[in-house]
Amino acid sequence: MNILFDHQAFGPRFGGIARYHYELLKGLQKHEHEAYISSIFSENEYLLNDKQFNMLHPLANKRFYGSYQLLELFETINKHFSIRNIKKKQFDIFHPTYYSPYFLKKLNKPFVLTVHDFVHEKYDKTNKDVANKRLLIEKADKIIAISENTKADIIEYYRAPEAKIKVVYHGYHKPNINEYTESEFANYILFVGKRNGYKNFERFIKVISRLFSNYNSLKLICTGNPFNEYEIELIAELNITNQIVQISADENTLNTLYKNAIMLVFPSLYEGFGMPILEAFANNCPICISNTSCFPEIAQNAAEYFDPFSEDSMYEAIHKVLNNENIKAELIRNGQKRLLNFSWEKTTKETIEVYHSLL
Repeated sequence: MNILFDHQAFGPRFGGIARYHYELLKGLQKHEHEAYISSIFSENEYLLNDKQFNMLHPLANKRFYGSYQLLELFETINKHFSIRNIKKKQFDIFHPTYYSPYFLKKLNKPFVLTVHDFVHEKYDKTNKDVANKRLLIEKADKIIAISENTKADIIEYYRAPEAKIKVVYHGYHKPNINEYTESEFANYILFVGKRNGYKNFERFIKVISRLFSNYNSLKLICTGNPFNEYEIELIAELNITNQIVQISADENTLNTLYKNAIMLVFPSLYEGFGMPILEAFANNCPICISNTSCFPEIAQNAAEYFDPFSEDSMYEAIHKVLNNENIKAELIRNGQKRLLNFSWEKTTKETIEVYHSLL
């Protein structure tokens, strides 16, 4: 079986969608299926650091000085290269890696679409991805949803037939303990990822300021991009600047931060899957998370839950975990058990089943 993946997710250096397709490509090759990436130029670190993939162009996993400034040009070149490979028809299944419908008029083979979340539909309806995703969901031969929650969103928003959708969870590789470094921080709560809108950071930071008033030595570490001007002003107004640290963490540093944190707090209003949940489980980090969208589905009994719209609910949940070693230990035990349900091997096998259903 030959599977063709396109270029879309592999333009940026990092990203959860690129990581998903990267792991899927590795799994397909392990199972001796031919999986190809249709790309000429890429900034993606997963491809650049791993030379084992079947690339359809010899330049695809080469580094180019200053290429970041040429990403728009590279995207155009990659799209034309993908169209050329689609026209050749030397594959059984096409798996686009994002929502651009550029290929529809050229394709006469089945295609599988992975739908990750409905962030744009819920919080940014003007985004072009909304219309593109709607079209591809309508045209796709099969749809992979990364959670039951995402499947429900597909049916609710776009009335897709349930029989067309298969839920295939993300997997996870447990980090090697030898990769951990010594942490320079202690006695901190961890916040991971972006902080915009639906991530609920503003409400969370107000709750943290209340905790800091009772725990002078407690800190908050935030990974991701540096704080923007508004966030800096908010933190200063709350008088907690000295208790918050921002870190742009690589994977090794992130695992170390999880391992040494008192807990991870994940206050998002919505997620399609919530990969930080698995990252925390793998590093024996207790988690305190929202009771909305996919969170209860993924974490089940391995998390302390709160209403993400209520500062009081969030405060009580964090305070409860902060002060109870027995609860922390139980969350860690349950997290280790829950993690057994997620592996990239399982993701690959279930995705292969989807492909086979179209042949």
